[in-house]
Amino acid sequence: SIVECFGEETSPKELEDVLRMEYRSKLLNPKWADAMVSQGSGGAYEISVRMTSLLGWNATADFESDFVYDQAIETYVDNEEVAEALKKANPQAFANILKRSIEAARRGFWNADEEQIEKLTEMYNEMDKLLEGVD
Repeated sequence: SIVECFGEETSPKELEDVLRMEYRSKLLNPKWADAMVSQGSGGAYEISVRMTSLLGWNATADFESDFVYDQAIETYVDNEEVAEALKKANPQAFANILKRSIEAARRGFWNADEEQIEKLTEMYNEMDKLLEGVD
């Protein structure tokens, strides 16, 4: 259990409930996503950090998060306009979003289908080449 106190209410909440609320209110919230994309490099970095944190929660707290990965990939990778904006603003952050998603699938934290993993891996390899300056 965890206690977050922003007022007089101090009843403990289950960690999974707190994490679900956190990811639904930030990473998966369309208004938050739009704001992060419009912020440019800093927003891309913030998305990247949340994907890294998600992986950490998967590994340490056994957080069930298929819905988070599914919706995050749909929002930040499958949406070509958003993906291009993130790549342009902060290519390292976009590569990290891809890398953390692939790692989650390979470690069994995300039940992505093989086609999705292949697509993400191809995109990550392209980003790696771009970042390394390889043609």
